[in-house]
Formats: sequence, C-alpha cells, structure tokens
Amino acid sequence: MSDLVVRAYNVGFGDAILVSVPERTSRGKEKTRHLLFDVGNLLAGDGNDDAVFTGVVQDIADRTGGTVDLYVMTHEHLDHVQGLLAARRAGVDLAAKHAWLTGSAHPDYYTTHPDAKLKKRSLELALEDAHRIVQTAPDPWLEMMIRNNSTLLPPGALGLKTSDYVDHLRKIAPPDQTHYVDRTTDLAGKHPFSEATVRLLAPEEDTSSYYGRGGPTLTVAEADAGAAAATASEAPVGLSVPPVGVDPGAFFDLQAARRRNTRRQIMEIDQANNNTSVVLELEWRGWRLLFAGDAELKSWKTMHANGLEPAHFVKISHHGSHNGTYDDLFDELMPQQSPDGRERHALVSTHDGDWDSVPDADGTLSLYRPPRCTLHDTRTVARGASLEIRFAG
Repeated sequence: MSDLVVRAYNVGFGDAILVSVPERTSRGKEKTRHLLFDVGNLLAGDGNDDAVFTGVVQDIADRTGGTVDLYVMTHEHLDHVQGLLAARRAGVDLAAKHAWLTGSAHPDYYTTHPDAKLKKRSLELALEDAHRIVQTAPDPWLEMMIRNNSTLLPPGALGLKTSDYVDHLRKIAPPDQTHYVDRTTDLAGKHPFSEATVRLLAPEEDTSSYYGRGGPTLTVAEADAGAAAATASEAPVGLSVPPVGVDPGAFFDLQAARRRNTRRQIMEIDQANNNTSVVLELEWRGWRLLFAGDAELKSWKTMHANGLEPAHFVKISHHGSHNGTYDDLFDELMPQQSPDGRERHALVSTHDGDWDSVPDADGTLSLYRPPRCTLHDTRTVARGASLEIRFAG
C-alpha cells in the first residue's frame, strides 16, 4: 500500500502543506485524497516572495490534477492566505472539492457574536491608530503587523487587502461545500475521507476568549463612536513635531507612550488571530497527525482542557515561535517514549530574519529533537522546493 505523504513547501515565512492520503475504496482499490493547508507568506522582508507561489501552486496542481479534495484556511493572516490568489494572478489556478475556513471568517460572524465583535473592534481602533502612526514616522515592524492583521493595507501592497485573499478562498470550492468551521462543527458530509478520520480541536466557536484584557473593552456606543472617528476623512494624521506652545519633552514622551501602547495592542490582535487557527487531527492506519496552524498558548490551554492525544506528527505552531508550543503539556502531546513504538516526526515551516524570536531554536525547536522525534525544517530545502515526510501504510 502507498504511504501517506506530508509535503511541506519552502515559501519563505509562511505555510504551504499538502497531505496526500491513500484510502481503500469500497471496491478494494486505492485512491489518494489530497488535503492542502494554507499557502501564504509574510508581506515584509526577505520572507516575502510572491513569485514563489507560482511554482509551488503549479506543483500542487500537477500532483492533484488541479483540484485538491479538501482545502483548509487555518486563519486570516497573510502568511497563510495570500498564495492561491497570487498564483492565480500569475496564471496558475487551483480549485478544491471541499473548503474549510476558520469560523470567524464567516461574513456574518461578528454580527452573530457580539462579544467577539466588541473585543475585536476595541483592538481594531488601535490598528487604525497604528496606521496613522506609520504615515508620520516609518516603523517597519508596525507596518508589517498592520498588513498581516488588517484590511488597511496601504496602496502598493499588491493593490489587495487581506479580505481580497480570503474572498478568493471562499470561492475555490462549490458554495455548498465551503464551510466555516470550529471545534463544535459537525464534520459529517463536509470532507472527502472514507478511511481516515478527522477531528477539529480548535478554534472555539466563540473567539472572544482569545482576546486579552489589556485593551479597552468598549460598549456598543463607544465602538460606534470610535469607528466614526477613525473613518472620518478629517481624522488628523499624527504630529511629528510638537505644536507651538507645547513642551517638547512632554510631547515626545506622550508620542512614545502612545506608540508603546499601540504596539502592545497590535500584538494582542496578532495573538487573537493566531488563536482562531483551525487545528486538525487526522488519524490514518494507526498514525495520528496534528496540524496546529498558528495556535498560541490560549488555544493550546483550551485544547488541553478538552483532551489532547499523543501524536506521531506535529506541525509546529506559529513557525517555531516560543508561544506556539505549550511547554507544560508537551510531554502529553509527545511523550519522551513513543506509546506504541512508532517513529515520530515534527515539521517547522519558517524563515530566518523576519522576527527576533522566530524560530525559537534554543527553546521550542530544541523540544522536537531525537530521541523524541525527527525534526523537519523547510529551511533545509531551496525556496519553492518541498520536503517529504512519509508514513507507511
């Protein structure tokens, strides 16, 4: 029988993972189902490279006949969503028979979830403030975070916004096979597998728990007032020099405090979006594989409370960041000794030089080493190429 193959592409700072799952049909033959996670990279620095998507998506199309059986968009960050539309604009298209998008990407999600809407809106106002800050003073880190988290992409960033990329992913599968999923979703009839089983461990249906307490929580009236102020055309652009009559020291202290607070709130937005990641567990012929998107600690703690099983494969969350692995439950997820004696593997899809602490080589990645498991790293293959991890059938 054929092997199950996890194929991870080096797309820079981002994910593009194709899982090919052989299944026995009712007639005793074998048919391979293709499951694709994400495809995207970061809109900044050397980790950003739209050209890479053309070859990567072409390779996926060649292996799948141009249509994957299931596409999963883990969450709404550019390093996970932009690749398929970028490739399409270059003439390479890919379709899906089924598509799963994280539940909070549903166009009506924040209408039906007022608590999540208020918490998200509070932090979005900070994002809009950050956008005004970078207009007055260059801040590459802040600009990158704005682009990754917001629909407020400035002109020149491919001419597209995050929502444009997500809109494309909403259309790659037939409408009746496009689903917005969370841990509580009944998956019956929503996927192609007949032999393999799939389970969603995250996200939670109500994502309000993923937002921190640091930012202000607005009332409905305050949120509406803030939105009006932020969108008004006469909204002032931040000042770079103190107005006449204002003490320069106090002015620049205030500006610095504003910038620090904004950066903290932007981090909250980024973490909350990461925690909306779809986390999928796939079981096939005794193997258990866990694909964690960019889930951070809040999501891991919830998954732990709901029950985690030891895995033979872990796609390391959040590109090897220290906050993508919950150290306290690591032995539960991947015990020192394999419970059934099978080999174990971990995969990190990452890139150097974009973030100071990502990947966390001495911390997070050091956990995923022999004798516990074999670590596979997309940095070991050329840009646009892929590595393979095989599981015997």
